Amino acid sequence: MEEGRNNLAAHDNRVDFIVTHCCASSVQDAIGEGLFQKDREAEYLEEILQTVQFQKWFFGHYHDNRNVDEKKILLYEQIIRVV
Repeated sequence: MEEGRNNLAAHDNRVDFIVTHCCASSVQDAIGEGLFQKDREAEYLEEILQTVQFQKWFFGHYHDNRNVDEKKILLYEQIIRVV
C-alpha cells in the first residue's frame, strides 16, 4: 500500500485509469446497500479515491457489470475498449 501511495505521489496523484480487484469502501456502500463490510483494502482504496485525480476506475470482484457513476465502472463479464 505504501508503494502505491509513493507511486501515485510521484505522479502528482494524477492518473488516467485505476484498475483494481476491489473498490473503495464508499463505492462498496453504493453498490452493496450495506452488504459489504469495510476492510483494510477497501479503506485504502477509499483513501486513493479521495486523493487521486483519475478519468476512470475499473474494478471487478462483485460479479456484476454496471457503471456506478461516470468514473467508476464495475466489470465482470463485460469487455470494454479503453482509449
